[in-house]
Amino acid sequence: MPTDLLAGLSATQFLALLSLMTLGSFTPGPNTTIAAVSGANFGLRATLPHCAGVALGFASILALCAAGVGALVLGHPLAAGLLHAGGVAYLLWLAWKLARSTVLAERQVLRPLRLWQSAALQYANIKAWMLALATAASYMAGAPAPWQRGLLMCAVFAMFGFVSNGVYGVLGASLRHWLAAGQRVRWFNRTMGLALGLTALWIAAASRPA
Repeated sequence: MPTDLLAGLSATQFLALLSLMTLGSFTPGPNTTIAAVSGANFGLRATLPHCAGVALGFASILALCAAGVGALVLGHPLAAGLLHAGGVAYLLWLAWKLARSTVLAERQVLRPLRLWQSAALQYANIKAWMLALATAASYMAGAPAPWQRGLLMCAVFAMFGFVSNGVYGVLGASLRHWLAAGQRVRWFNRTMGLALGLTALWIAAASRPA
C-alpha cells in the first residue's frame, strides 16, 4: 500500500482501519449469509457475481460518501427511511424464498443473486451508508491527496468485501455433497432463511433512521 497515500494516519489509526475492514467484512451478516447459502445451493462459480456485487456496491457508496452525497442521503429523513424500509423488506423476501427452497439448485424458487442485485442490496442497506460515511469522515477527509486516498480506500474495501464473501461462498460450497443426502438441504435452507429473516428484523430495530 503506497505510504504517501497514508500520510497523516498514525500507526494506531491504521490498525484501527484494518480492524474496521476485517470486522465489517468477515463477521457474519446478510451478505456473508447469502454467500454461504448461494455456495451451498449453487456452487462457488454461481456465487462469484454476488461477491463482486458486494465489492462494487460498497466501494461506490464509499466514494459517494467521500464526495458528500452520503451525508445528504442520511440527513434526509424520507430518503433514509425509504432505504431502510426497502433494505429490510428485500432481506425478508430473500429469507422467505430461501426457506421455501427444498432441493439443491432449485432455481424455480431460489436463484443466485446477480452482480447488479448484490450491488443494489448494498444501496438499500442503511448500515452500509453509515459505515461508509464514518469511514470517509475518519480516514479520507482532510487527506493530503484526497482523491487518491479515496480511490485507495475504495479499492481496499472492495477487495475485503470480495474476499470475505468468497470465503463464505467456499464454506457453503464445501457442504454441497453433505447437503445432498436426505432432507439436509431443506433444513439447512430453512435455518439460514430464519437467520437471514432475524437479521433483517434486527436491522429494522437497531438501525431505524432518526
